[in-house]
Amino acid sequence: MATLALTLATAIWGWSFVPVKEAMGHTSPLWFLALRFAIASVLFLPLAPRRARDWGQGFLLGLFLFAGYALQTWGLVYTTAQKSGLITGLSVVLVPPIAHLFGERTPLHTWVGMGVAAAGVAILALGGGGPLGPASFGDFLTVLGAISYALYLVFQGRWVGEGKWHRLLLPQFAAVGALSALGAVATGSVVLPVIGVVWRKAASTAVLASGVSFWLLLWAQRHLPTGYTALVLALEPAFAALFGWWLLGEVLTGLQLLGACLILLGILWPNLRGYSEKPQRTR
Repeated sequence: MATLALTLATAIWGWSFVPVKEAMGHTSPLWFLALRFAIASVLFLPLAPRRARDWGQGFLLGLFLFAGYALQTWGLVYTTAQKSGLITGLSVVLVPPIAHLFGERTPLHTWVGMGVAAAGVAILALGGGGPLGPASFGDFLTVLGAISYALYLVFQGRWVGEGKWHRLLLPQFAAVGALSALGAVATGSVVLPVIGVVWRKAASTAVLASGVSFWLLLWAQRHLPTGYTALVLALEPAFAALFGWWLLGEVLTGLQLLGACLILLGILWPNLRGYSEKPQRTR
């Protein structure tokens, strides 16, 4: 059941690249995020934590999550849903080396997988010419977003077992919504009035990609080994490519297809080699 739940969450995230991409034609990235996470925060008000520590941890997670979403959504203005999803998938292989900095041992095959995935990103972004286009500013922003997501997963993995796991949801959603709104005001990117299509995309991603998916992720992390969780999360770029092709008609061609395959191989390789290994502390 935990694997099924995590797969469903990953499929929803892969799908979410499409409505976000469509919404970017009618509003700004920060304003869209403010609307989406304001709706998600309202949905989770009944689960508001009581301890100051929970709010502190949740707000820090929200800071990393905000950076990831803001960079990813901003990047979608300049790149495609498929490329964004594939590059964002790098966050899975970035988790072990970042966790290594906090005392978890990282095996050699994980570093090999990172190298393969990094080569895939370079080929995907620089493959040029095809329907997905050449490397862009959006690709660079999406890489930075992947790093932010990796930091989010590392810290959430360290805190999810401390007490009630769902206590972390509202604080991080509220942090993302507030930071996005402040950023939209500061940059003059508030778009009013909010048209119907933006409300629909914000509401659908708030309910499914924020509410349902993050609930499933936190619940699954309590029942699955960290490596195996990462293995299932590696399906996200594949789902993003699938929905980008199905709903938007985006196609990977030539070298870009090779790059996409290398990213998936790099993501899956370290987990297939040692997903059942429990992380070990070095200090």
